[in-house]
Amino acid sequence: MRLRQLEYFLAVWESGSFSAAAARLYVSQPSLSQQIRSLEKELGAQLLERGRHGLVLTPAGRVFLPRAERVLQGAGEAADAVRQVVEGRSGDVHVVTVRSIASGILPPSAVRWHSLFPTAVLRVHDFSHRRALEEAVRNGQGDLAVGPRPELWEGPVVSLGYEEMVLVGPMGRDTGSCVEPDELAAADWILYEPEQGMSEIVDRTATTLGFTPRAVARTGQVTAALLFAMEGLGVALVPNNAVPGGWVQHTRRIGPGVYREIVAYSRSAPTQLAERFRDLLTSLELPLTAPTELPEGALRC
Repeated sequence: MRLRQLEYFLAVWESGSFSAAAARLYVSQPSLSQQIRSLEKELGAQLLERGRHGLVLTPAGRVFLPRAERVLQGAGEAADAVRQVVEGRSGDVHVVTVRSIASGILPPSAVRWHSLFPTAVLRVHDFSHRRALEEAVRNGQGDLAVGPRPELWEGPVVSLGYEEMVLVGPMGRDTGSCVEPDELAAADWILYEPEQGMSEIVDRTATTLGFTPRAVARTGQVTAALLFAMEGLGVALVPNNAVPGGWVQHTRRIGPGVYREIVAYSRSAPTQLAERFRDLLTSLELPLTAPTELPEGALRC
């Protein structure tokens, strides 16, 4: 049974005759009649018969008619739903990212997205490490990834800017000033577990500046490290966008600054909805720094 046969059957019934239906469908009457006979043969019952006042439905036809109408309506709705997704008017867009970005960078874009596309659901999946994020994208998960620039990536990559890493916690100096390497070596540190991507940033910063951080605690969450530091347990390196507004005065920059590039990338050309979300990210004033605005001598991780 084919959708076209159902369409022909409905057209014949609604038009009242085979000739009128054939003209409406722009097909020959013999071809239309053949399709109806084929449908009736498959069903094992006659659907239409000629009465004194034109075509009438047989008992089988009366049972078949509403069901055929529902099938065609469902097929039309399915096609329309696909068109809306292809045209970027509806559907879901799956964004994969790392946890600090999910909470520190994406929320403003999610609000704006909903105002522009209220019927398109934004689904965010987060990972603790950029390598896990890259692996997920390679395996086909997500329509668009937002995270640190991946290594040796073959798909499209669009830079969104740089997030600055700042030091939070007691350092023995006025807050807001830059921290020097000798202070970092003398401080107690709240470090990250290896599965947390921020651990790479801390290790690279320490290696570049020539000191070894002394751990007093380790955690797998940026939020936990931030809270421990604010309680005075030690210092923690966190993304600037993860620091609540009221705590900004308690942050300090390391030398000229430590920065990590954030990009939007995908395995292949993104879907229409994913491309629109990527364009939205590039148009918003995200809590990121443009590469032309990075301080001279800044460390890029």
